[in-house]
Amino acid sequence: MENRETWNLLSLALCCVAVIVITVMLIFAAVPSIFFGFQSSHHDGVTRMTRLASSIGTVCVSLNEFERTVIDAIVTSIAASYEEQGVAIDRIEVDSRFDEESLQWFTAINSAAHAQNLEELSVDEIRELCEARLSYSYSLLGEDTVTLRVEIDKLDPDEWMEKLGFTDDARIWAGALFEVYSESDAMNRYGARFAATDYSGDSGYSGEAEHGHSYGNDIDTSDFLDPGTKNAHDLAAYAVQAWENNWGYVWGTFGNVLTPSLLDYKARQYPDGVGRYRAFIEAHYLNRRTADCIGLVKSYGWFNAETGGIDYGSNGMPDYSANQMYRDALAKGAAHGTIADMPEIPGLVLWKEGHTGIYIGGGYAIEAMSTSRGVCKTKVDGRGWQAWYELPYIDYG
Repeated sequence: MENRETWNLLSLALCCVAVIVITVMLIFAAVPSIFFGFQSSHHDGVTRMTRLASSIGTVCVSLNEFERTVIDAIVTSIAASYEEQGVAIDRIEVDSRFDEESLQWFTAINSAAHAQNLEELSVDEIRELCEARLSYSYSLLGEDTVTLRVEIDKLDPDEWMEKLGFTDDARIWAGALFEVYSESDAMNRYGARFAATDYSGDSGYSGEAEHGHSYGNDIDTSDFLDPGTKNAHDLAAYAVQAWENNWGYVWGTFGNVLTPSLLDYKARQYPDGVGRYRAFIEAHYLNRRTADCIGLVKSYGWFNAETGGIDYGSNGMPDYSANQMYRDALAKGAAHGTIADMPEIPGLVLWKEGHTGIYIGGGYAIEAMSTSRGVCKTKVDGRGWQAWYELPYIDYG
């Protein structure tokens, strides 16, 4: 009798688990039919949307990486803007109320806004939209010791859906997806797929690399073809100048002058990638311009020739990683190919897994290689580059 009762309880528990799992699957499977008006569950559109919906977790980013990318870039740009105005900042503090629930709501709302189409919705899209709509404020505190305090607000889903013009059905859809995210722990399960692996750069290279012979933080546009536009010639000239002036390498920077407060913030933000190299960075790069590999490319895109400053997120240049920039160029139909068929066009971008360089002609490239090497010039041959491509955001004509 006791065994039968135990078995009945176990059966009941298994049934409850099955109901929960099936309910989650039905939410995802039913969403396309509910919101897209398909009459038959066997419609090709339903099959396709269900397949996409079942893998929607792959667009989730972990909160940790979100803070280390989107929020970090915003804070860095604010600090750099003050420094360019001559305001010395002693310390940077960030108070982020954007928690895991905010990220789950953000992903759910974006998913609903994009008709749950994973061919359109991507990690890049999520970050780009969040950067544009992230609510934050900042202020300077203190007199003798100046602290830049940046406050990131918690996401208000109702307010955001209102701004996006969501219908009642779309609100229900987003709410259903949020519940699935929160119950399935999708952020933790899939977030690691988008985590950076080596903040020190391409540190495995032991071949020859040439460094420049001068030091300076000024950016001279006299060798630019047209400072008022973004073009391939000037990208190459910009990279050469960064090399000549021996820019350093610090993860998460994009041509900024590395002040003590910015280094302190980066070391706290990236304890493994910046913090453990702090002594080396202080000895070699402090108060000089620094960038990581893709940061060198982005800094040209964001460079304002009129003011001499770097305006984060400007001129249509997105804040992408090396791999994201390459994938986005291909998705936009930009010219690309293997290194064996690379044309002689200075300003082409070189790519290999997790790393980027800028072709300057004559078989050479400029790259922000690693913490230990900084910005240097290398031969393209034998460097392990996998592909070249044209940036969709500058002119190659």
